[in-house]
Amino acid sequence: MAAGPVPDLLGPGLSVLFCGINPGLRSAELGLHFARPGNRFWKVLHQAGFTDRLLDPAEQAVLPSLGIGITNLVPRASAAADALT
Repeated sequence: MAAGPVPDLLGPGLSVLFCGINPGLRSAELGLHFARPGNRFWKVLHQAGFTDRLLDPAEQAVLPSLGIGITNLVPRASAAADALT
């Protein structure tokens, strides 16, 4: 599967917008935010009370309906943020 951009998750009336630095390689491969196994974003999102259950990255499309958005500062994927200039 070819890596591509990870689209922003936006919608009207967002209560919170999470902004990552840039997508990781696995996220770009799948087109999903925080998709690397072991990434704590989804677990923390649930534990902080933003969602009523632990979501899988493949369920990210429900976030705008919950008032939650995700974007990245840089669209280019990299193995680590320190690879950016």
